[in-house]
Amino acid sequence: MLYALGALCGPVRQLVSAHLVCHSGDLAAFPELEDRAEFARLKACGDVFAKLARAGAGRRNYALGANASYPNNLLRNVARGAATGHYTLVLDVDMLPSEGLREAFLALAATLGAEGPPGVFVVPAFEIRHTRRLPGAKAELLQLYQVGRPFYEEGCPRCQAPTNYSRWLNLPPGSSLNIAYTVEWRDPWEPFYISANSVPPYDERFKQYGFNRISQACELHVAGYSFSVLNNAFLVHKGFKVPSEFHAQKDAENQRNKVLFRQFKQELKLKYPGSLHRC
Repeated sequence: MLYALGALCGPVRQLVSAHLVCHSGDLAAFPELEDRAEFARLKACGDVFAKLARAGAGRRNYALGANASYPNNLLRNVARGAATGHYTLVLDVDMLPSEGLREAFLALAATLGAEGPPGVFVVPAFEIRHTRRLPGAKAELLQLYQVGRPFYEEGCPRCQAPTNYSRWLNLPPGSSLNIAYTVEWRDPWEPFYISANSVPPYDERFKQYGFNRISQACELHVAGYSFSVLNNAFLVHKGFKVPSEFHAQKDAENQRNKVLFRQFKQELKLKYPGSLHRC
């Protein structure tokens, strides 16, 4: 399917790099020889997306079977390690950034000095439903906010609360991207952020659901990073995330990773013995 996307979909080939992650010892070829006849019938990009939709019908997140745990942090590290720029924004696959974010942030980054403590740049995340077109600019987001809310507000409101959404929504309008304010990290904040590629990697022991992103945010805090919220940038998730739509094993996975997170925090004390920050 990846081969077909690259062969028949020009924008995908130009803008997307795909990395295949499989069990160690496995081998893969593009395309698989036994699939040639099936994929030879695809003639245009629309055919590929239609086939992809049929293949994904009925699938659920994390449903890899009994022989594999979903390695989300490994996948994040693979993607970030292949990024060619100095900065990266690591997203969940079902989230969209505001229009022009890359160009606007690079313009902002060019004005920032290298001195001072390291930091990351927080991009507030929202959920929007009952709209045909997702907002691309902050003015559109504000107009649609009656059918929107902060990201994951129903499942874990504390996980995004330090972003201070009321303050962000009421910022005076500005034409250029800038740092609006800086926030002290506190548990269990797991913001999305733009960072230099030199930040600590995601801990690949965290798999399936729970504590996979917060573990890295926690380490950044202990390592002395600041969290600066951007004024006009945002992320959008189409639809509301509700607990009833999660997979059945979510709570059990969360409990297992909670135990690992406690161990992880103890390890950070040894990794950063001079730090005054804890999480």
